[in-house]
Amino acid sequence: MKVKKIISILFLVFFFRIGFSQEKRLIDSINGITIQNVSISQDSLVLLFQKNIKDSETLNYIIGEADALAKLSLVYYYQGNYKENVSLILEAINLYETLELYSKVASNYGELGYQMKRRDFQKAHFYMQKGIKLAEQYRDEDVLKNIYNNYGVLKEMNNELDSALYYYKKSLVIKEKQGDDFGIPYSESNIGGVYFLKKDYKRALNQFEKSIDKRIELNDSIGISENITQIGEVYVNEEKYYKAIETFKRSNRIASVKEYKFLIQYNYKNIAEAFKKLNILDSAFYYYEEYILIKDNITSLNVEKEIASLTIEFETEKKEKEILQQRALLAEKDLQVRKKNYIIYGSLGLAIILGLIGYLVYNQQKLKNRQLQKESELKTALARIETQNRLQEQRLRISRDLHDNIGSQLTFIISSIDNLKYGFKDMSEKLSDKLQGISSFTTQTIYELRDTIWAMNKNNITFEDLQSRITNFIDNAKVASEETTFSFVIRKEVSQEHTFTSVQGMNIYRIIQEGVNNAIKYAKASQVEVKISENKGFHINISDNGIGFAEDQVALGNGINNMRKRARDLKGSIDIISEVKKGTTISVIIPQSNV
Repeated sequence: MKVKKIISILFLVFFFRIGFSQEKRLIDSINGITIQNVSISQDSLVLLFQKNIKDSETLNYIIGEADALAKLSLVYYYQGNYKENVSLILEAINLYETLELYSKVASNYGELGYQMKRRDFQKAHFYMQKGIKLAEQYRDEDVLKNIYNNYGVLKEMNNELDSALYYYKKSLVIKEKQGDDFGIPYSESNIGGVYFLKKDYKRALNQFEKSIDKRIELNDSIGISENITQIGEVYVNEEKYYKAIETFKRSNRIASVKEYKFLIQYNYKNIAEAFKKLNILDSAFYYYEEYILIKDNITSLNVEKEIASLTIEFETEKKEKEILQQRALLAEKDLQVRKKNYIIYGSLGLAIILGLIGYLVYNQQKLKNRQLQKESELKTALARIETQNRLQEQRLRISRDLHDNIGSQLTFIISSIDNLKYGFKDMSEKLSDKLQGISSFTTQTIYELRDTIWAMNKNNITFEDLQSRITNFIDNAKVASEETTFSFVIRKEVSQEHTFTSVQGMNIYRIIQEGVNNAIKYAKASQVEVKISENKGFHINISDNGIGFAEDQVALGNGINNMRKRARDLKGSIDIISEVKKGTTISVIIPQSNV
């Protein structure tokens, strides 16, 4: 009887350990996600690692909790939430120290130092040195090769180029010793970057070519495209602009296959600047437009479709939970029936054994149900990510079609009108002015199309985005009207963190655009000022010293009527005060509750 009881307890412990191991493996698999390359949204990653932290705490699985804290810290770093980023990585380091996992302690100190390099260089240097000292103490070359490389980046940022070269080479020695084929080209590329900064272009090109040769063997397309861009930068500094342009285009052909948008936009910007150096302004303008378009598209999302996707996710998750609950209830009822039958037909000793086995089965079923629930959550998250990716691709395709088709057609119209003007030398002045008016209107339409695409591709428009857009517009106005002095003032109480919906942001931008255009076009002003302040709402003032007008003696055009309509759409008010020969002031007030 005692032997049977011991056997039953051993079975119970065995199956409990299996369930516990399965949960640990699931936690480890989630912690193993590579943040930099995963297609999951940042918000989904936050929820995933927060849940991993709670599950690890429940199981008292300390290393799983520490790994999840480190990963969540990295997500917050990419989101720009630096306070949580630093707090969580320090918490992870404390746990690793408790477990005496000094390799992970050193690695995370190095990672923290690298993350802080642009915010607090002294602290970055402090944490990086702590990581190096600890890794060197335990002779952990796997950690040292990465910390040496990152410490070289800090030295390079501080313009300590010889020190940067020293640490890059130390990292390369370890990688070559370990046969780290994937890491070697990164070190060679960094070494080439230092030679580039030292203006030793021959050595820089040699290092970049060596890196490319190794990456071709690894089929590392992204790394190859980055090295080609670096070669293009060398040609720019050597003033070999045509060669640089072809090199940047070559990089983009590779980067486009991998949809490496950040590098593509950087290459477009370099191509535009190279054409500008060559004084080929139409090509420079075209590639700068491509740079602006892809820059705006990188962070674009469709809010309404995302909400629909989340709704589908919620309903799916709800149904899955209901199914799991029904399964759990059926399993529990089945277990109760079996236990009653064993009590009736078995002996007292057999009943005790069967009761233990029944408890084992019941507990195993609960673990299985929990496993099914977690698998369901992962499937739902993956389905949501796939839907978001499809919607994002569709949105980018629409934006490209607008830009490539309508934009190119409008550009063709402008070119055709200019050709007509130069093709007929005896053209009347009236017809020439008419063609010039059509050309100017078409050009303005292109700018408005770009503004519309910019607003369409954003869920929200931050005040910083809006400020950048207004600044670009005023800079263009300065070029178009050299005799006019422009002033754009933002009071210090205006929060840069404030966000608007895309419609609100576009309405504010259009009001300012219309007010400035009127001051240039009709008021003949020599001074125009745009001022934005915040006091229980947003206050926008557009003032000029132009000829002014008497409102009761002048028929107001569509521009002013459009400004008033946009102010109403913002649920704000607009006042236009003008005196003949004294100028005009347009004042727009948008209540805080409406933005």
